[in-house]
Amino acid sequence: MGCSLHIFRKCTIVLVMLLFSSIFIAQLVAAADSLIPSFDIGISIALLIAAIATIITILTMGGIKYVTPENVLNTEVRMNLYNFIDEFPGSHLREIARELDLKPSNAAWHLRKLEQTNLVRSRVIGGKKVFYLVEGGIDARREAIAESILRNKNARNIMIYLSSNPGKHLLEIANALKLNHHTVKWHIKKMYLAELIDGDTSNSAYPVYYPTEIGLDSIKNESFHLTKSDKAS
Repeated sequence: MGCSLHIFRKCTIVLVMLLFSSIFIAQLVAAADSLIPSFDIGISIALLIAAIATIITILTMGGIKYVTPENVLNTEVRMNLYNFIDEFPGSHLREIARELDLKPSNAAWHLRKLEQTNLVRSRVIGGKKVFYLVEGGIDARREAIAESILRNKNARNIMIYLSSNPGKHLLEIANALKLNHHTVKWHIKKMYLAELIDGDTSNSAYPVYYPTEIGLDSIKNESFHLTKSDKAS
């Protein structure tokens, strides 16, 4: 369906260009006839051929290029983007652009191509769009979301604390880490939605929190410590 739509758009552009070229040439010929009665019709044919040749040149030299899963990684930029997301799933746009020395607008354009060809997915976490590979399915998505959340120093410290001290409520976590309880609440909410922690109210008026298996596995993965942007933050 996507392929057919792209081909249809491409053909439409070609037809429109041909139409405008024909109109332009017709007007040029009419103007020439009024000025030079002996204007050779062969010249108008030559102009038409030149216009068609120009359109073909534009198409063949990349003026209109259909990106497919087979050729999307043929460019160095997109290959670098793909490899970076493979190594650091859950990275957001500005982080990726900074790490690869790209302009955010340029990185965004190439990331859209990777998404359109079903190699990369994105999701908004904490107001930022993060990226992960389609390959790997649900597990890759969970890993990307977890790593995106745990790149934050406070979130990481909360996760580490709960790993060693399961069953603590919000105020206990805030006091132990000397953080504002609103800050802890914000990160707890994100980690809960990402299934990194679970809450229990069966023995307490306040929910107490435990790391899930996903959370414990995520905190052991130190790949989110390795980027320059993490060191800068």
